[in-house]
Amino acid sequence: MFSPSDTDRHIYTMNDLGLSPEVVAVAFAKTSRSPESFKDIAKELTAASSAQFHEKWVVGYGHASVAEHAVLSIAIENVSILASKVIEDNRLASYTEKSTRYQIFDKGRYYKPASVMQSKYGARYQDTLDDMFEKYEIVVGKLIEYIKKQQPLTADQPLKYWEASCKAQACDVARYLLPTATYTNLGMTINARGLEYALVKFLSHPLEELRAIGREMKEVALKVTPTLIKFADEREYIKQHVELIRTESCNHYEGISPEQPRSAVELVWHDPLAVEKYITALLYHGGQQSYHQIFQTASRMSWREKERIVDASFVQRGPFDAPPRECEVVEYMHDILMDYGAFRDIQRHRMSTQMNQDVTVVHGYEMPYKISEAHLESEFETAMARAAELYHEVSGDFPYEAQYCVPLAYRKRTLVSWNLRELHHVIALRSTPKGHPSYRRIAQQLYSTIEQVHPLLAKYIRVDTSGEYLSTVGTPAQFEQALKS
Repeated sequence: MFSPSDTDRHIYTMNDLGLSPEVVAVAFAKTSRSPESFKDIAKELTAASSAQFHEKWVVGYGHASVAEHAVLSIAIENVSILASKVIEDNRLASYTEKSTRYQIFDKGRYYKPASVMQSKYGARYQDTLDDMFEKYEIVVGKLIEYIKKQQPLTADQPLKYWEASCKAQACDVARYLLPTATYTNLGMTINARGLEYALVKFLSHPLEELRAIGREMKEVALKVTPTLIKFADEREYIKQHVELIRTESCNHYEGISPEQPRSAVELVWHDPLAVEKYITALLYHGGQQSYHQIFQTASRMSWREKERIVDASFVQRGPFDAPPRECEVVEYMHDILMDYGAFRDIQRHRMSTQMNQDVTVVHGYEMPYKISEAHLESEFETAMARAAELYHEVSGDFPYEAQYCVPLAYRKRTLVSWNLRELHHVIALRSTPKGHPSYRRIAQQLYSTIEQVHPLLAKYIRVDTSGEYLSTVGTPAQFEQALKS
């Protein structure tokens, strides 16, 4: 009689076998009906037989989950920051992007949309964005010198690390002058099923840059997975949906200015039964009763008993332990108004559900306090004013392309729905003193909103509330003044 033991276990990577992603996907798929090992299954496969399998089962019968085993790593270079955020909006993928916080971006390296460049706005677009980059270069240089004077080299500091630190701090501030048209690079790792869905969205996007990116990504991906993504194409429904919601919004709010926010982070929805639901999820995991039975028990508990159970679920948690999975049953929704630089970091938390408004200048901008300290307000404010003026001119004829004119300093709105477990992660990571001031402030305010409605659940969120992050606020009234000066 067969007796399993540790010596029977085999664990290895399919990468060692030198197989293409499509062959790997078939090898995994066939294990459901084959007693052979993955290595033996793979030996029988060829590119042609794998393609036939995918044609029949993935394409023909819709067994799309098989495509999740075919993984691609795609290098995407010289695309706009605006486009990179659309690409990274696909949740089931991993990304690494060129950082605006550690690198100096070169003048002239930005996207020029053909529709704008061939219009009456073409010369103005290029002149304005060239001016933004000139001011960016000036501000970076002056900030480096300013920071070096404020933080002189010490005897125990290596020269190259000191210079790198000063440069990084200057880039961190000056990046607010970069327009969303600025070229960036990013690496994307995604499975074929996720890539097919992403390509459909890109190919159906209102921006030509995204449609072109979709065509080129499909072309290079077909060389690796010739079967699994070949039917990715534009979808009329997606295109019509985008136009429908834009039209409906215009019909309801044409001529109505956005109201001034009560707070940069506004909690617009929370569950009043969150504590009871969290306790129910904990007890459900350990018992055999129905959800209804357990929820009734949790609802009848005294506050002290509820507190005891919540405390017990966190008390043994170590510094590298994730919060309990049961936190995922507690949900919140926040309306966040943040500068585009902060948005680029908050958007990376893709376990949340994000609804993004277009990039605009109507909400004003943020100016880092170091700009004022270094007496660089004039350069900064003039650049912001010119960008706003260009945006208003272009947006009438090219509402989507006008977004390329907007510097990272300008604010945008994002509606985010997320659960308590994800907020544990976001607040702990983004409130750390090593983080950028703009998103540190967002993380701290997120914590504050939860503490106000659910102090019992908030008390175990790891948050750093230190520091004051002052910035001056650019309003539409300041644009004209900046232009005059």
